[in-house]
Amino acid sequence: MGVTSATAGDPFWFQVGAIGDSGIYKSVGASVMIRTVYDKVNNDAHSYWVGSILANGAFVQVGYYNGLTTTNQYYCCAWFYEFFPAGNTNSPPIIGPAGSAGPIGSWHTYTMNYTGSGVWSFYMDNQFLGSSPTQGQQYYLGGGDTDSGSHPAAVLAEVAQTTSNTDVIGPAEFKSFMYETNPGAWQLVQVGKVHIGYGATSSMTLPNPYTATEVFGRQNDFLTGSDISYPTDQCGSGVSNGSDLWSTIALSCVGNNWNLPPLSFVDMDGNSLTPTWVSLSDSTSGREIFLTTYNNQQIPSPSGQWTINQISWRAKNVATGAVVNSTASSQIVPTNVFSVTMHVVGYFYSLPVKNTTVIMYLPDSTNETAKTDNNGQAVFTKLPVANYTFHVTVPYGISSTTTQSISNPGSLIAKVFSLPELITLVIPPILIAIVVAVAVARKERQRQAMIQAQSIPAPAFGSSFCRSCGQPLSPTANFCTSCGTPRIMAQ
Repeated sequence: MGVTSATAGDPFWFQVGAIGDSGIYKSVGASVMIRTVYDKVNNDAHSYWVGSILANGAFVQVGYYNGLTTTNQYYCCAWFYEFFPAGNTNSPPIIGPAGSAGPIGSWHTYTMNYTGSGVWSFYMDNQFLGSSPTQGQQYYLGGGDTDSGSHPAAVLAEVAQTTSNTDVIGPAEFKSFMYETNPGAWQLVQVGKVHIGYGATSSMTLPNPYTATEVFGRQNDFLTGSDISYPTDQCGSGVSNGSDLWSTIALSCVGNNWNLPPLSFVDMDGNSLTPTWVSLSDSTSGREIFLTTYNNQQIPSPSGQWTINQISWRAKNVATGAVVNSTASSQIVPTNVFSVTMHVVGYFYSLPVKNTTVIMYLPDSTNETAKTDNNGQAVFTKLPVANYTFHVTVPYGISSTTTQSISNPGSLIAKVFSLPELITLVIPPILIAIVVAVAVARKERQRQAMIQAQSIPAPAFGSSFCRSCGQPLSPTANFCTSCGTPRIMAQ
């Protein structure tokens, strides 16, 4: 929200949302409702907050945060608040536990206000989170921080300290942006202006544009982040950075044109779902309006026809290009959402593995858990096209984690090392070891027998007889004394 110097080698900082006008100068408090969304972060952080520069140049903010832990694990949806004395950017944020600003899709109100003695306090859903330091403590905001001075408060989504200009953030929905110039006298912000900050780059033609748009027909209710091609006001008219998103001017665009039939959204199996938001595009003019409710709402008449070109479900666009039927009393809208059946089988024999716990991690950071039946099957419903990570816990086996890209309904196969595979892996080495041991033992017995045979003394020569005449021969005689036959021939 402030101007700071940057070089080409610095990380990018992107901020996008709405900022008040001079009517909310000298605020002593600011508040906003934000619907929690999750977006995959890289080596950076994403946050959604209400904040303001103060009269003395200090800065305060409160909202929620998505980031990475020191071990690169996703840290989703935690409240946070920050306070920076003038000229200081080192004050660390105070961040709540993971999930403290959840669950995904829930609304929470973030509030900050001046509480005296140079201290600002921070709240979520009217629950006290903490305060800025008191005088004498480090990061004390200093004198003159009693209000926002000539600075308006803002409500923004932020991509902080990123090396990429393509990070996808949100879109998140903000509404009921409020302020107070007297303690306890809360008022709705009457004029909200588009605020897009590009950090270390002056380019406004990013591969992934960051922008804001009012929900059609609503004042002080807008989406901000990615997937919005250009800013539009509450009447769906294009506006530029610094222009009004909403104002107190009467909404001439509402109630005089076209009645949107109640829209019901279903997946490929006929199951109903409720998208976070949808957008309609005029096939002729290209005009686009954004909606968060879809029942009997007055919208402009298109120059061609309204096509439903974005349906946000699980942080993915699941639209199929359905055309709004202006003559229908109600309309069922199909979506690219489906079910898949996961078959968990053994790695070697493809036998089904029952009672296996399968956790599927969804693109909006939530997860679903299922157990396989007797056929080794687990069914997951209402899935958009995305890359999914599965964690499979096998009874009496080895747990595994796998990632698969799912683009249509059908079946998936997860191969695991279950009990039969473990038996296959373990028994053969044991049998081989037994055979080797038996062979070694047999060789050892043969070796011992040979040693024993070699140690037995040779028998002494006894009496023998001449083979020619039968005369007994003495042990020392070399021939028969009767017939003269040599002893070797006589024996």
